[in-house]
Amino acid sequence: MAKQTAGYMGGFSGKLGPAVGYMWNGRWCLRAHQPSVRNPRTAAQMAHRAMFKHQVQTASKLYGVLNKTMLALARENHMTVYNLFVSCNQHAFSEVDGVPTTDYSTLRLSLGEVAPVEEAQLTLTEHNVVNVRFGRGAGDWHDYVYMYVYVPELEAEFFSLPVYRGDRRVSAALPDSFAGCEAHVYLLVSDEEGGWAETVYAGCLNGGDEGGQESPTDAPNAMAGNSLQAGTTNGGGTAADHTATAAEIQATDNSKETGKTQARQLPPD
Repeated sequence: MAKQTAGYMGGFSGKLGPAVGYMWNGRWCLRAHQPSVRNPRTAAQMAHRAMFKHQVQTASKLYGVLNKTMLALARENHMTVYNLFVSCNQHAFSEVDGVPTTDYSTLRLSLGEVAPVEEAQLTLTEHNVVNVRFGRGAGDWHDYVYMYVYVPELEAEFFSLPVYRGDRRVSAALPDSFAGCEAHVYLLVSDEEGGWAETVYAGCLNGGDEGGQESPTDAPNAMAGNSLQAGTTNGGGTAADHTATAAEIQATDNSKETGKTQARQLPPD
């Protein structure tokens, strides 16, 4: 690939002699024209294509969160969000019986130098309210902590309003449509300058029967007979009762610049 140095006529797209012009990531580029491409379609080649397709489709389904957490870093490195996500998550993809699969517990949904929170402990009450307690870690008290929930079966996501790192707990009521489905819960940490921490995986809620009381991470929980997994860093009361809309998240981001954000205050333990 070569970059086009646009003269007074600007860049171009399409074939021009032995070269083909195109735009990639906001830049005009050139590549050699290939009149014929050898495509033997071997088993290994087809498996590689299937895996790459699966990785890109996974990134597409998670684009709501990736566009928030990875866009700035991707642009800084002259990459797309998809390129960055796939490159840093190769470890999370594998083949099982010839079918590409994703290990959601090891996905990296955010990258950066901000200190992550620690020791995430996930519980679920009878009203589908998710509580995640966490250790503050080495970061600033006023860093923002978001709860992000992804349900592969529904291809649906949930982004909570932020709390301060110093609150040591984030809570939110999940949509009723999530009941009975496997849901993966993550903690994403951002500082006031817009930097991010490595993703912290809080656990997995496995759908089942309804009812029950709030339960600790290592016991069955109320969304029913769910077995919750311990929180890890990848790459390493009254609840907040609704998903943050894009406008609310943007408002939070804007208010970070003025220092006027008031994170949602949770009741004492």
